[in-house]
Amino acid sequence: MKKKICIIRASDITFISRVHRTAQALQQSGKYQVNVLSIMPRGGKPISEYPYETTYISIKSRALKSSLFSIFRILEGMARLYFSAKKQKADIYIPIGIEDLVIVYVISKFFKTKFIYSANELEGDRKRVGNKKLNKFLNRQVIKIEKWMLNKSNGVIAADLERAKLMEKWYGLDKVEVIRNVPSYVDVDNENLIRKELNLPKASKILLYQGMLSPGRGLEVSIKACAKSKTQNKIHLVLLGFITEEYKDKLLKTAGDFGFANLHILPPVPWKELLFWTKSADISLVLIENVSISYYLAAPNKLYETIMVGVPYIASNFPEIKHVHEVAKAGILVNPENVNDITEAIDKLNEDKLLYKSCVKSSKFAKTVFNWSIEQKKLLQIMENIDIQ
Repeated sequence: MKKKICIIRASDITFISRVHRTAQALQQSGKYQVNVLSIMPRGGKPISEYPYETTYISIKSRALKSSLFSIFRILEGMARLYFSAKKQKADIYIPIGIEDLVIVYVISKFFKTKFIYSANELEGDRKRVGNKKLNKFLNRQVIKIEKWMLNKSNGVIAADLERAKLMEKWYGLDKVEVIRNVPSYVDVDNENLIRKELNLPKASKILLYQGMLSPGRGLEVSIKACAKSKTQNKIHLVLLGFITEEYKDKLLKTAGDFGFANLHILPPVPWKELLFWTKSADISLVLIENVSISYYLAAPNKLYETIMVGVPYIASNFPEIKHVHEVAKAGILVNPENVNDITEAIDKLNEDKLLYKSCVKSSKFAKTVFNWSIEQKKLLQIMENIDIQ
């Protein structure tokens, strides 16, 4: 008989590839019946084409737009998720964030169910409020809550080696498993999606940043670096992902102030399509800034995605990214806050054909190391061990 698994995320899961890869791997193993529980997308159009069940929770208090009602939205969401998760009567629950962990912990205490925490972020190092002192206090409380709950879990998973080490220290755990959030092994043919979408000439050089478009991700410094490049007239900086109108205006103003005319901002695409868009770039930017421990110790999904499709990267010289780079050798590491470093890297990859070809060739080996078929085996083994307990 198949074990029932319920994966919970208190947000819209449409673009969270980690959730989908985990659910698909477990469902397709033939040993589990998976249901992913999440918040209804803001457009109110749930996606139901996944090879596993999905249950979406509507939040009625979303109609109250003011930030004053944000606490009501959070509490309503958690309450609805709790009752829906309880109805699942799953054998194993997999929470992704702190809100999900609290819900699942309560269920486990009442109904003696098992759970494994698959952390998408370092929850003890998040920006929760604007006030720095209050934010630090809240994060300390989150760490205490997580430590208490995780010592009663059936396992903990992190997405990065360095984050796993820190979580072991924070929570006093013997072992935090590492399951990297990498794409499935695939050979993607040459694509031209970005040039077609923006009607760009063949001679143009496309620099792509994909993912959440927000402060701390090297976007402003990238614009400045492109403006200083020897070949700035050929360079087109494309930002692909979610962005607020306020931040979009700020980036466009930065581009205008520095005389860079080739900035393009495109909406996000479904995670299954992302590799094809990545392949249509010439260089991938992975320039997260050292704004928090969580950022500093992360290897973003986009790093693995660019390796998978053989597009050279310019990435932050941070510990976890460096671990990956030492294997991949498929790009250039820089100080993400140094405009000259980034400009030099852009010009090197645009002008040195031998270096560019070497990066592309190196990625062919790296993709055999950093791919989901390898990480999936680790995941299934972890689940098997929980079943035995």
